[in-house]
Amino acid sequence: MRYAAQMKKEGRLDSYISKFFEGLKSYLRFHRVAFDSFPSLSPIKGESLATERVPTPEELAGVLDRLSIRGRVAALFMAHAGVRPGVLGSYQAEAGLTLGDLPDLKVGKEIAFSEVPFVIRVPASLSKTRVSYVTFGSSQLASALLAYLAERRESGEKLTPSSPVISVRSTRGVAERRRADPRYAKGFVVTKAVVEEIHHALKSAAPEGTRWRPYVLRSYVSTRLLMAEGAGKISRDLREAILGHDGGVAARYNVGKRWGDDLLKEARAAYKRCEPFLSTQAAARPPDEVELKRAILRVFLSDDEVSKVDVSKFTAEDVRAVVRDALRNAHTAQPTSAALKSEPLPARLESHGTGIAASPPETVVPVGEVRARLANGWTWVASLGAAEVILRRPD
Repeated sequence: MRYAAQMKKEGRLDSYISKFFEGLKSYLRFHRVAFDSFPSLSPIKGESLATERVPTPEELAGVLDRLSIRGRVAALFMAHAGVRPGVLGSYQAEAGLTLGDLPDLKVGKEIAFSEVPFVIRVPASLSKTRVSYVTFGSSQLASALLAYLAERRESGEKLTPSSPVISVRSTRGVAERRRADPRYAKGFVVTKAVVEEIHHALKSAAPEGTRWRPYVLRSYVSTRLLMAEGAGKISRDLREAILGHDGGVAARYNVGKRWGDDLLKEARAAYKRCEPFLSTQAAARPPDEVELKRAILRVFLSDDEVSKVDVSKFTAEDVRAVVRDALRNAHTAQPTSAALKSEPLPARLESHGTGIAASPPETVVPVGEVRARLANGWTWVASLGAAEVILRRPD
């Protein structure tokens, strides 16, 4: 009773205190001790998670910025590959994920991945379900991991397939562990060391009124893959398999078996489609189509003339029409601007300023028709891309 009162005074929830008494009850039952005078508690399931939510990619980027290179690799393994902290380092550092569990990683004179997204094979001994499974690492994780491994090699560590993915920062204390038990001399970290730095980074980066635990990174990958599933990028069975979940009877007959090359290829492609949902890095912005068309028109027209038309309504054929007209004017030795002044742009461009009223002497034709047209008297004018050329009519 005093213990429960003291824990309550420290601000502990009933759900936290009750866990200790559950262990004590089991101990007393095992020794056949009859005792039922435990304090009355009212634990509420999930009460400690009431203020926790999944971070956004932008918020996760802020967390990663607060981490060391080793902490960033560990966080991305959880947030992008979905592995549990115990996969990277076991409870007492006797085991963990090794470089040999990343078959796409080539450790030679140079450290590089043969393919990205890269495969991560989680052994059954490290899996919570005690069943081995396959997940993948993103390009962002690959970049961070290569930088981390290069740093370790520069510090004098010899990297082999049996080297841990997440290693101890120094060898201090390893010799004593080796004398005590040779199992703990392989350089793996304890699970607590995996999450300790991440915990501090999450705590400092969490918005006001929000609480984040290291395990929220697994929630991040699960949620982002769920959104990708809704967008048709990945199937539910593959999503559950990548997270290392037991998908039930249905999954046991497909993704629950050892994956063949075809399934592995499809799973890798599906994960690649999901990368934009996971990545905290801004994707490369594709060129703006309207700006590209406007830039092409400005080669042949003045800025004032381009500003008078709605370029957003121009199709690719409309742009070609302007190019053809400009080439016709150039071929007749008339300056483009003078020709346009003599024939105002709205008169030349039909409807929204796109169609040429008169048939020009030059025509854009596919490359496959060039040989036949040249034989019929057409004249070569210029190339217009890889698939089309400009020819002048025989007349």
